[in-house]
Amino acid sequence: MTFRKIMLAAPALILALAGCAVTETLEERETAFLTRTTPDFAAGIKVIDDPLNPTIEVNTIGAYQDYQFSWGPKEDQFLRAYKFRDTGNVTLQGYVVSDIHGTWLHPISVTFQGTLSTRQVDRINYEAHHCSAQGCMHREDIVFEFTAEELDQVIADMEAKGETVFVFRIQGRSGVDRDGRFHVNELKAFRDTVKTTFDAE
Repeated sequence: MTFRKIMLAAPALILALAGCAVTETLEERETAFLTRTTPDFAAGIKVIDDPLNPTIEVNTIGAYQDYQFSWGPKEDQFLRAYKFRDTGNVTLQGYVVSDIHGTWLHPISVTFQGTLSTRQVDRINYEAHHCSAQGCMHREDIVFEFTAEELDQVIADMEAKGETVFVFRIQGRSGVDRDGRFHVNELKAFRDTVKTTFDAE
C-alpha cells in the first residue's frame, strides 16, 4: 500500500476504532433506562398481524435491549401478547432469556415484587453455545403468564408508590436464580398497545 493510500484510509480506520472504543458506562446505561418514557418504549413495540397466522402478536422485544455487547451474555426480558383469531382469547406473557456460563438454570417458578402471586414458568427453548475448553454458555427461554387485570393492578400499585421498576426472580432448580425487571413505562406502553390493537379487531 502506498503512502497516499495509507493516508486516505487512516481517517476511516480512526473513526472505526473510535466507534468501537466509545461505549456507555453502567451508570449511564442505568440512567438512560430509568429515564425512558412511555413513548420511548412504545416506539419499539412490534405488532405482528399476518392473516395467515392463527394469532395476532404484540411484543416489546425492540423496546429495550437489556444487554450492551453482542459478544457477551444476552440476558433480556420483554412482554408479549397473543390474540387467537378463532376464539378471541388473549394471552399475556413475560418472556425471559437466561444466558449464563457453566450451568443450566432449570427454571421452575417466578416470584415478584409487590402484589403478583408466585407462579410456575415454562422453559420453551434451550441451547448450549459458544463452547470452549472453559465450558459453554447456556441459554434458556422462559415464559410466565399474567392477566390484564393483574397488569392494571401492578401499574396502579407502582404509580401509587412512585416506583419505576418492577422486579421479578426466576427460581432455578439448579440453585441458580435469574433476576429481571420491567420499567413501569414499558408496562404502560405494552398495555396501551395491546388494548388499542386487540380492541380494533
